[in-house]
Amino acid sequence: MSTTRQKESGRLGAGMLASAVVGAGVAAGTLMEGRDRRAVLADPQHAELARAPQGEALAVGAPDGTTLHAEVFGPDDAPTVVLAHGWLCTGRVWHHQLRALTGDLRVVAWDLRGHGKSARAATGDYSTAALAGDLAAVIDRTVPAGQQAVVVGHSMGAMVMVAWADAHPEQARTTLAGAVLVNTGVEQLVGRSRIFAGPAALSAAREAVGRRLLGWAAPWPSHPRPLVSRLVAAAVLGPDASPAQVDFCTRMVMDVPAEVRGAFGATLASFDLAHGLEALTVPTVVIAGEHDRLTPPVHARAMAEVLPRATLVELPTVGHMAPLESSAEVTGAIRVVADLVLRPVAG
Repeated sequence: MSTTRQKESGRLGAGMLASAVVGAGVAAGTLMEGRDRRAVLADPQHAELARAPQGEALAVGAPDGTTLHAEVFGPDDAPTVVLAHGWLCTGRVWHHQLRALTGDLRVVAWDLRGHGKSARAATGDYSTAALAGDLAAVIDRTVPAGQQAVVVGHSMGAMVMVAWADAHPEQARTTLAGAVLVNTGVEQLVGRSRIFAGPAALSAAREAVGRRLLGWAAPWPSHPRPLVSRLVAAAVLGPDASPAQVDFCTRMVMDVPAEVRGAFGATLASFDLAHGLEALTVPTVVIAGEHDRLTPPVHARAMAEVLPRATLVELPTVGHMAPLESSAEVTGAIRVVADLVLRPVAG
């Protein structure tokens, strides 16, 4: 056989082998996806999470012209609770809280810019200052004049709350009656993350890699989806998370546009607002998940030490998605704060 024919035969063989490997990978992914789907459908939580609560939709104009989506649930004359979700989530992450609280509380859930039904930033601005302005606009639009509200934040939503209280002190002073901070931190987010853990000698390299990964703006691969769901489960959920919870979170994560994900990630990578906690002088519950790898309990403990009126709650077996994984405890904390600070005002 000539050298040329040998090379052609070798390339053909390599190509066939590569095709076989890809085909096997696709087949395995399809098999895993089928198994995952059956597990989700068999999960009792699947039917519940599929029934999204319906509220009164409101369009809120942010200071830079971005249109934000908010929904109001519950009686018009009830005390108000404002819910702010985290990065790569939507207002739907508060599914169980909306079911449990809206019988006697007026609850506002809104989508961060670029997430859910909120528009992408009109000027491309996803900075901390822009997000603080968004919450200021939502509160101005949804909290009745002369009344106060409890503001609840999960993950980045809680960071936005701290940024808002710091940047809009007068509005916070007159409007904020109580707060709940869930799965969050306000400083050293990359350095303290368990996802980027490693030898202390490599801390600088770890942080550099962590910052690059947070700002990653490439699209998620559509196939094999099971790999994305397993990544989500490992990164944000605790060991007891159910198949329906993993699927619910995966869908939220994959629905966020890649450039929005990257822009928010870049903001998170440089977020440092420990001094903003000084603006939270109201009764505050700080909730941490024992298995939270993104914002481990060290963050909650540090915040609780600084906040003047804080109660610290650490939830065993729970990851970064406490509103879903430990819904009763999160709902209970919101209700305790609301009953403490809003019921006397409500009369």
